[in-house]
Amino acid sequence: MGLSSAVFGLGLFALITSTAEGDQPANAYRIGPETGYAKARCLDGSPGLYYFSPGSGSGTSKFQIFHEGGGFCNSDSSCFDRAKGRLGSSSSDPKTWDLEKQGNLKFSRSSSENPLMHDWNHIFLRYCDGGYFSGDREEPKVVEGSSIYFRGKQITEALFSDLGRKFNFGNATDVVISGCSAGAIRVYAHIDALAQLIQAEAKVVALPDSGFYMDLDIFTPLKRYVVTEMEGQGLLNPQCLRDHVGSEEKCLIGSVISLYLKTPTFAFQSRFDSDQQGCEMEESCKSSATCLQAYAANLTSFLQKTLSRSPHGYFLDSCVRHCSYEDLAPRDQSGIAPLHAFATWYGGGQSHFGQPAKYPCPECCGTESTITV
Repeated sequence: MGLSSAVFGLGLFALITSTAEGDQPANAYRIGPETGYAKARCLDGSPGLYYFSPGSGSGTSKFQIFHEGGGFCNSDSSCFDRAKGRLGSSSSDPKTWDLEKQGNLKFSRSSSENPLMHDWNHIFLRYCDGGYFSGDREEPKVVEGSSIYFRGKQITEALFSDLGRKFNFGNATDVVISGCSAGAIRVYAHIDALAQLIQAEAKVVALPDSGFYMDLDIFTPLKRYVVTEMEGQGLLNPQCLRDHVGSEEKCLIGSVISLYLKTPTFAFQSRFDSDQQGCEMEESCKSSATCLQAYAANLTSFLQKTLSRSPHGYFLDSCVRHCSYEDLAPRDQSGIAPLHAFATWYGGGQSHFGQPAKYPCPECCGTESTITV
């Protein structure tokens, strides 16, 4: 996710600080020094945190782990500033949160909306490390007299450990690693390492939403701080790192890392991602339908080249959006919604879904089954 959109998700989160009577909100679990995870800290030193909503029936042994988005910090000063807010701290998090009320259909308990995962255990991992859950710096960095912690990798390991201790994660049968925006970048970059951390004999797949960014000079170099100052290489693909010595930040880019993926991955991506327009395009391009169409064609080519091959799949739409919520859940040309497409792929069926590549396409953002262009 781009720096210009660093607060994406904040409005949605702020809306969910209380729940109506009869709702069953997810409980917050802190993973930090006071709960046995000495190194798992947000930027400001507060503990990592996740929300857990239990599954039911056949879903009690199945887990969806969703990673929150929210940009990243790429300098001492930006990380210092970020540490003062919720994207760098868990100190103001409520004890409970109704995940369904986000509008993110991946948390829906309706089988018609979320056919595969409606009865699974749902985990929402708070994003508070500023570096795609990557950092593994032993000592904090002192900025303007304050200690800033780069411990995303430690939060990751604490999460998996805590799920095993509290929720029988060691006996999981199915695990979907998902996320949107920066959370999806994390999924692309780390999914193979995360699959290796899962001790269970589980089916593990990735579901990144809006994280397939392109390798462009206007954006990729900004991530250099994550792999150097945050020491955020530990979860990156080893072969990708060997192939990009001196520019390891490329392994945080979807169009690059997708070449190396072994874990089955189903991408949900727009050709005309609104955040990518903000951080990967000059103003002259954003205002030109021809330029946007060219960018989309390039993205389509890379995504299809890397994710058309087994065992991967994708839902590639033409809605101008970033992440997918109830009002931006486009259907493909045959009328299939993204989570239905994902369920079909997960069950061994069709793997490629999409919409026409045309800009603009207002009807591509709707939920109707008919698309005419």
